[in-house]
Amino acid sequence: MLNRIALNLIALGFTLLVVFALCREANATVLVIDPGHGGEDGGAVSPYGDVESNINLEISIKLKCLMCLFGDAPVMIRDTDISIHDPKANTLREKKVSDLKNRVSLINSIEDAFLISIHQNTFTDSRYSGAHKFYNCDESRPFAELLQKRIRNHLDPTNTREAKKVPKGVYLMEHVNCPAVLAECGFLTNLRELEQLRSPSYQLKIAAIIASTYLTSY
Repeated sequence: MLNRIALNLIALGFTLLVVFALCREANATVLVIDPGHGGEDGGAVSPYGDVESNINLEISIKLKCLMCLFGDAPVMIRDTDISIHDPKANTLREKKVSDLKNRVSLINSIEDAFLISIHQNTFTDSRYSGAHKFYNCDESRPFAELLQKRIRNHLDPTNTREAKKVPKGVYLMEHVNCPAVLAECGFLTNLRELEQLRSPSYQLKIAAIIASTYLTSY
């Protein structure tokens, strides 16, 4: 009996999703999903060896799948563990620089783009935790603020952080021509949060909050 009820609820939920996808107007913007780092540039690493680029990619893939379910076709900067540097780049530094420039070039080539760059945070003090969102301009500020609020309301009530303007020196965010949000999803140096970020179900929750915020904003 319970299994039948569960199946009926799943069927109803799927039907509602399809109806919503068919009825909503097409977005005026194109969502670009940037899983930060990749390839030899793994980004931050937890004290237990968890590599940031892998978690970034897992969340990004889930976000892409959710967006496709609602009839949107986002652009993924990468969908595997690769760097998109030029072949002539040799050293790790050269590859990082080339990768960032190529990301900027790709993003700036997309008309009406809206960028969400997925990252993880670290700090020397393991007590610090909490997702944090940054915006690059006034146009992306409302989205970042709403996303930060929804993370607090639906995922982490203890998170008192507020969305902020991206700090100076973040190359990607400074050089893209479109509105953009840098989504720091949590701290790899906080054990409680690290265990959550490892979880596919928690990753899906993050992706769902980002997707719902985007779909109701654009």
